[in-house]
Amino acid sequence: MHRLFLHFYLFLFLVLIGLGWTVDQLWQYAQGGQPPALVDTLAEQMALVMRLPEAQWSSHLGLPYQAVPLDSVSWQPEEWQLLQQNHLLPLFQDNSVFFYGLRHEQLWLVGPLQLNERSGFDWFSILFFSLLAVAVALWLWPVARDIRFLQQGLQRFGRGQPAELQLPARSFIAPIADSFQQMSQQIISLLELQREMTHAVSHELRTPIARLKFALEMAAELPQNDKSLMLQDVRELQQLVDEMLDYAKLQSHQLNLKIQHVDLTELINNVAEKLAPLPGAAIELQLPPVSMLYCDAHYLERAIQNLLVNAKRYAKNRIVVDVKAQQGYWRISVNDDGPGIPADRRAEVLKPFQRLEQSRSREEGGFGLGLAIVQRIVQWHQGKLIIGDSTLGGASLQLLLPVS
Repeated sequence: MHRLFLHFYLFLFLVLIGLGWTVDQLWQYAQGGQPPALVDTLAEQMALVMRLPEAQWSSHLGLPYQAVPLDSVSWQPEEWQLLQQNHLLPLFQDNSVFFYGLRHEQLWLVGPLQLNERSGFDWFSILFFSLLAVAVALWLWPVARDIRFLQQGLQRFGRGQPAELQLPARSFIAPIADSFQQMSQQIISLLELQREMTHAVSHELRTPIARLKFALEMAAELPQNDKSLMLQDVRELQQLVDEMLDYAKLQSHQLNLKIQHVDLTELINNVAEKLAPLPGAAIELQLPPVSMLYCDAHYLERAIQNLLVNAKRYAKNRIVVDVKAQQGYWRISVNDDGPGIPADRRAEVLKPFQRLEQSRSREEGGFGLGLAIVQRIVQWHQGKLIIGDSTLGGASLQLLLPVS
């Protein structure tokens, strides 16, 4: 941070001093300490006019004139000599010029004549700011280029690709890029470790679960009731392992979605038909005839299935699914008349393995991964999962998915 501050400060300080000195030198060179050539020419012409009789001066000079004492100005010897030779001497004051001439031992003052000196100064002001703009642009261009490179690297990292944030050491933002590079490497390492642990634990659990299930089915001497309960536990463990593997797969940045044109109406009808035999409230559908969406049909079906299974688990009598178009989005709403989700718990239930208190019993089941999987699928489709209150009295879970 100190390095960036020093770079910015020193650059602006040196540029302002350098350009100010350069423009000042150019201005002084242009002025040259001499009266403008136009003033000299005008003085020569008025000197010729003043050789005419005084009665004709007013019609030819075009400037006011008056007689002044000889000692009104302290003349240098060379200036006095020029006056005696019938020359007119210009004297500058602010943006005006006065002409003095000697005629018949009488000193005459002609003027003032207004000078537009500011126009030249304006040109030098424009030159100064133009050079300043060029200098700042030449300095900012590599900074903007490096920032754009850094942004592209972070976008690649967001898509799961290597960040590649190496910048030349002379770059102003090289320290920032190095910090991002180290952070991205640490994040990648942590994610890889998390995925490896999830896969390892899940695969290691599958083998003993399979052996336990086989042993229970072969154990004839166990009471049927105990055997059913133990088989139910094994099935729950198997379901947990499958959901953990699915969630780990969705967490992977290497997931390739198979995007295709899908009719949401047909997809939701198929999911509702598949879930109809499950216990719980019946599913009411309020769907348009056709609702086309570019998506991965497999994963979107999984997301809608999780929402409907969740609704069946908690609904009392009604579950309503509707699809509506909304400003370039399809809004898929699943409403139920169950207990709902408290406002202060809605962000929490989207986290993996987070469940509400009433969902912890074996009868209601659930491992806290259903909504987390839905959230991940929706994110992969650049959409949103919104949790609210249903008009039926329970929870309302909405998927907001862009049409294209």
